Amino acid sequence: MGVGMKSFLKGLWGFVEVLIVIYVIIITACLLATNKYGFTQFNNTTLVTIDEFRAKYLDESQVNDLLIVKGTPNDIVVGDKIYYYGTAENKYTVETAHVRKIVSQDDTMAIYQLDDEESTPIASNRVLGKYSAIYPNIGGVLDVLESKIGFLLLVILPILLIFMYQIYALIIVIKYGDEDIEQEEARKKAKKEKKAKKKKKETPKKEKKEDKEDEVELL
Repeated sequence: MGVGMKSFLKGLWGFVEVLIVIYVIIITACLLATNKYGFTQFNNTTLVTIDEFRAKYLDESQVNDLLIVKGTPNDIVVGDKIYYYGTAENKYTVETAHVRKIVSQDDTMAIYQLDDEESTPIASNRVLGKYSAIYPNIGGVLDVLESKIGFLLLVILPILLIFMYQIYALIIVIKYGDEDIEQEEARKKAKKEKKAKKKKKETPKKEKKEDKEDEVELL
């Protein structure tokens, strides 16, 4: 394999390593940012993956969608459509309703009355926000990546492969020397071969010239 091809493959593998590390960091951050309700939350932004159970309570979403909700209690006014944590079948889910009335509000806590049949009061610590965006099919992918099997196969395994490759590369360097030294030797060898070929081409010309000189002397 040529020196150029080796350099290309080495650079390509380095690029793949960087992508894997970034991907692992993102997935690990999502897992570490899981809140007490079981959803990924970064500050005032919550990621909601939609499965069959959650889709029943969110009409605008479909299975495998990713719902991103943002907002703070200070953003909410009467008439806003909000997303909040509810319970159904002994599980936490995300539901939506409009705010009929703000019962109380201060710097740390607010209580809203919803426009459902029961006029349900809901505290601001159970409200995700009011700004939302839906991304089709991404939720299903995120669910797989954050599952135990997905984390094992798609996070731990890539890191293990990178670690094993780095050990292999270290052994090769110890055994055969640095690749840069090998490349330098290859360049020197190529240079010597080029000089030898040039010398070989010049030798017949020199011999021909000497023959002509001999002929002149004889004359």
